[in-house]
Amino acid sequence: MSLKLNIFSQLIRNKKRIRSGISLSCLLIFFQNLESQEVNGYDLVEIEGVSTVVVESESFRKNKVSYCKQRSNPNEVIRAEEFSSGKLDKEIWDYDVSNGFYDKGKFIYGWGNAELQYYRKGKTDQNTNENLFIENGLLKIQPIHHRRAFQKEFDYTSARIKTRNLKQFTYPSKITFCFKVPTGTGAWPAFWLMPEENIAWPQGGEIDIMEAKGRLTNIAGSALHFGEGFHNKDEIVQNVVIPPSVRFQEKFHSITMEWREDSIQMFLDSESKPYMTVKSDDEVFSKFSYPFNRNYYLIINVAVGGKYDDHKIDRTAFCLNNKCSNKDNPDDHRFLIDWIEYARLEP
Repeated sequence: MSLKLNIFSQLIRNKKRIRSGISLSCLLIFFQNLESQEVNGYDLVEIEGVSTVVVESESFRKNKVSYCKQRSNPNEVIRAEEFSSGKLDKEIWDYDVSNGFYDKGKFIYGWGNAELQYYRKGKTDQNTNENLFIENGLLKIQPIHHRRAFQKEFDYTSARIKTRNLKQFTYPSKITFCFKVPTGTGAWPAFWLMPEENIAWPQGGEIDIMEAKGRLTNIAGSALHFGEGFHNKDEIVQNVVIPPSVRFQEKFHSITMEWREDSIQMFLDSESKPYMTVKSDDEVFSKFSYPFNRNYYLIINVAVGGKYDDHKIDRTAFCLNNKCSNKDNPDDHRFLIDWIEYARLEP
């Protein structure tokens, strides 16, 4: 109870942030659920129809730039991305380019989600572009709103990189990344995994380690998608809410996925308790096969608009050029990643 009341009172005290972050209706839902359930010792509420874990770590009482977990023992690390060279490694990362994909000979615009952006390819010696670059040891992805439509068709551009056919990820392992998300209604940052083999979605599963809505300043989430076909599928979604004083747009946080053959767990920062646990013997997998025991590749992107936040968008929230000169603090409107770590995990 005290954790939820504390976060609720902080939201009320930050009325200016409420206008650009969690809506009043959302707060009312939050308040109505103060007597709700618990999961792994965390209070569990419902915000905008989504199950949400309330996390208020003791570390949040200290004012820090980063709340990311400590790095793993070097002997456990399989690969780490530090983004210290200024170049995006072509041996690991490739670009998705376009506004969609082909499925059975038909082009699916908006990546199946009615997204508005066109993803651009790397074009410099550093394998970067106006939407994705490395600066001061940080990978930065910024969607840009174009006053004159890009390719005479798209009002927004962004970047989406992947490790497909270059670097695979599988269990038993843990994947951690340290990040800060962009603010602004319509921004949709994501860090996620898709199956390496060519298998129809969602039969091979999709693992969303983190995705967030730029409109909601202190909420991020994880999700698993699975099923037999587009019209016969299911998902498990778990969001996490933190105090506004340490919101995801202002402070660096980390999410760790601990991945075993028969389970997936998600952890925020240095928390010892997972905010999400999914097991292969959960009831939902009596209907659908458990697909998360294969090789996957990693994707990092920022989409614009789309179904994830019910097509909400504020075009004034986006950068207008590669320097983001229309914003006082450009990094507030960029997806920032400090480091990524792929490490061994005991089965």
